[in-house]
Formats: sequence, C-alpha cells, structure tokens
Amino acid sequence: MPKITLRKFHRYISLLVAVQLLLWTISGIYFSFNKIENVRGEQYLVAETKAINERKENIKKLDFESAKKIVQEKTILTPLSIEVIDEIKRGSEYRGRELPLYKVISLSEDGEEINVYQNPFTGDIVAIRSPQWRIWDLMWGFHIMDWIDRDNIDNVLLKIFSFIALFTSISGVVLFFKKS
Repeated sequence: MPKITLRKFHRYISLLVAVQLLLWTISGIYFSFNKIENVRGEQYLVAETKAINERKENIKKLDFESAKKIVQEKTILTPLSIEVIDEIKRGSEYRGRELPLYKVISLSEDGEEINVYQNPFTGDIVAIRSPQWRIWDLMWGFHIMDWIDRDNIDNVLLKIFSFIALFTSISGVVLFFKKS
C-alpha cells in the first residue's frame, strides 16, 4: 500500500480546491473594482425633488402608460415595454421583492437593456438590474458557491471548501519550512 505523505496529500487536495480559490479571487477582484451604487443602478435615478408617493396597496394597479411615465420621470432611462411579474422564480433578478411587480424593460443612453422593477400600486422603483448587476450576481454565486439562488451564504459546500482551503494554506506553510 502506497504511503500518503503530507506533501502528496497537500498536492492532491490543492488540485481540488484550486478552482474554487480561483473563483473566489476573481469574484473578489470584480467586487473591489465595481462600486456597489453602480451595480444597484443608482446612476440611472434622477434626484427626487417631489414628495414620495404615499399610495396604499388597497387601490388598483397603475396602468402601463402611467408606470412607464413614472420610470421616465424617476430615471434617465427610456421605457420600452412592461411585463407583469406575479410568481417567484428561483434566482431571479427580483428575488426577495414583494410581488406583484412591473418589469419595465428600458434602454440606457448607451443602448443597454436595463430592467426596472416597479411596485405596480405605488409606482415606487424597487430594483434596477443592468448587465453590470447580472455579472455581479454571477460572481456572487461563484463567491458563495450557491449557483442557483445566489442568496445562501450558510451552505455546507461553502463551509467545507473554506476549511479545505484553510487546511491547504496551513499545510503549504508547514511544507515550506519542513526539510525534505
């Protein structure tokens, strides 16, 4: 039976964890070079000068034209069309938001398609999703090892790989100072 040494074990366990360490590093670099305000789409909002709309949810939904007009007034985007979102989809751009929502498909000045999620009763903009946000969301999924919902930072796989990465780092330092 072949003898398993710390050096061999370190070598093979490093192969196992190397891909995830690379994903953690790439996503971390992406996070550090992108302002979260821009990821959230705050650069598309117009500074509010009017009082916030205090409509209650017991009234009827806004019609599509009124919803588009509100998006046009509150953002620098050009609304194109509206979809009604009334069911939860795993990993969606609007996850965590109360439904129903209007998804107002809009264009930025640069011609990028931007989705504006709007409360259909009050007209409030609850989320803005751009290509930059979609890349951020993908990187977040890689970072927390939750590739479907991209919300669960308390998953077992993340914990296991974190401990394996810690062990690999410590064993690498030990092997560095250990005489062959």
